[in-house]
Amino acid sequence: MNTLTTLAAMVLKSFSSTGSKSALSLQQALAVALVLYFICLALFFHKLGAKRNIAIALLFLYAGVLFSLTVPVVPKDRWHIIPASTDWMIHSIVWIPFLSAADMFRNAASSGNWTEFFRLIVGNALVFIPLGILIPLATPKIRFPGILLPAILVPVCIEALQLAANILAGTELRLVETEDVILNAAGCLLGYLLYALIRWIFRPKYHAKHYA
Repeated sequence: MNTLTTLAAMVLKSFSSTGSKSALSLQQALAVALVLYFICLALFFHKLGAKRNIAIALLFLYAGVLFSLTVPVVPKDRWHIIPASTDWMIHSIVWIPFLSAADMFRNAASSGNWTEFFRLIVGNALVFIPLGILIPLATPKIRFPGILLPAILVPVCIEALQLAANILAGTELRLVETEDVILNAAGCLLGYLLYALIRWIFRPKYHAKHYA
């Protein structure tokens, strides 16, 4: 436990030097993820097998990477919460899915440059494929209906955190839109299907016994 306390102190010390940055660095996010994992390991996971603990550790690290990539961190000295900006941030949520994708598709079709379009569509799905693989590795009994909840809940929580960051900063740091939730959820489900396919391919082969 002393080691955990030391690690936590190191992480908190690194936060104090971030200044006015609006994003958690990858190193900080991974450090937080490791600290949280070791705390949970001591409290909850110590009786699990080594394979499951490795999968859970990777899941924590993946969550740290995902947080650093998607959620802005607004230091208190940059908070600018006023009713007008809060109202604007709430009303700026894009509820109709794929409006951004449609605009990018038209721009890509007219310019011939499809980089941003594929980055939006493919990137938002690909980044969530590891989630659909790591969850069943960490919880082997989970099946397709069970993966639907985290596939939807995790992207919704990310969009909610992005909205909260926008409100705290008083400006739009990240665009909050439902199409991200749909694409992220699709990526997670695709990851689970890939995991299920690989498990099916390499499943043990049982041969019937023949008796005379």
